[in-house]
Amino acid sequence: MSRSTPWIGGLVLGNLLSVPLAAAELTVEPRLTAGVSYYDLDLDGEIVVGSDSVDDVEFSDWLYVVGGGLTFAYDRFFVDLYGQYSFDGDDELDLDVVASGVTVDDLAQDVEFDRIETALTVGYRITDQFAAFVGFRYADVNFDGTGSLGAVAADFSTDFNQKGPFVGASYVVPKPILQGALVVNAAVAYLDGELENELDVSAPLNDVAFDIDGDAIGINAGASWVTSLTNQLKLAIGADVSQYSFKDDDDETDFDELITRLRTELRYSF
Repeated sequence: MSRSTPWIGGLVLGNLLSVPLAAAELTVEPRLTAGVSYYDLDLDGEIVVGSDSVDDVEFSDWLYVVGGGLTFAYDRFFVDLYGQYSFDGDDELDLDVVASGVTVDDLAQDVEFDRIETALTVGYRITDQFAAFVGFRYADVNFDGTGSLGAVAADFSTDFNQKGPFVGASYVVPKPILQGALVVNAAVAYLDGELENELDVSAPLNDVAFDIDGDAIGINAGASWVTSLTNQLKLAIGADVSQYSFKDDDDETDFDELITRLRTELRYSF
């Protein structure tokens, strides 16, 4: 809902920093990414649904990840564009719905979800080992549930989108490891998040729609191992963790997002 996340900038720098600076010339590097991601969204607090409420909503599962990007580099500067799709998330939701302090129904749902993410990163290689970057990212997670509210058929959908800037840095360990370069990176992001919720309930109950808005300052940290397969083709293997805690603007329901990624990437230099 996840996530460049800032790790995108780190992986980009991992490839750029893994080779010494050459004479100033424009290079273009497309890339393909594949991996898995563990996604967890936890809503901490009471969610008011009409005159009713539910507590402690959480979605989590492993997702498959595919993505692609394009990096332009000239001398010490680089610009990177990236897109990523995570899919096949599945979870079960079973919540007590409370009215006037009394449990009245169970909200039971079979939930499927996926996530998209895009990012623009701009960076500068300060030295052969160290670089800094800034960027802007957008991510969106869509949850679709089918099930019941007590004895009544009910379906729900939740859309969680977030956007905002990030800043970070990467460092390549000078000593090669297994004929490759080890790169570590960290970044901080400021994000605006919005949860848009709709509950479609069969008669005699009424449909319900509500939004939750919040801001987060989160961190991302990771590491990548980068090696050259040929003069132009590189392989990167990495892992990273992102943690974002969104504070509800109305001070009612905060929500936390935790994403852990394992990935491989192929890059080709022109």
